[in-house]
Amino acid sequence: MEKHHFEQAKLWLEGAKYIASCATEDNNKYAVAVAMAVHSIIKANDTLTYKYLQEVAKRHDEAPKLFEEAIKRHGLDGKSSYKHIIYEAIGNKAKAEYRGAFFSKNDFESIRRNAEKFIKMIEELV
Repeated sequence: MEKHHFEQAKLWLEGAKYIASCATEDNNKYAVAVAMAVHSIIKANDTLTYKYLQEVAKRHDEAPKLFEEAIKRHGLDGKSSYKHIIYEAIGNKAKAEYRGAFFSKNDFESIRRNAEKFIKMIEELV
């Protein structure tokens, strides 16, 4: 099952990159791309929590807590430095999807890099 979550994480990120690279000058594309990159982080986190806790977040705001629980319970303390990525992602999710916040290309690139780091870390664990 965790493979299913991991494959979706990679697809969400690929979709985010595609949207951000569209030729349109409409800056809304970066908000959409940010939301998709955030979903890639959440799905990668689902991979981790399913593997180590046999549980995934039922609500997105539960994801950081489950990440920390999996890290603590299974002695993965070296990965705890990644928790800022998932906390930041959850904060940006609401801004991108519900609050209509503006996201620039630079904002997207920063979140994309974080998503890539997070996915790579998860890949090393599963």
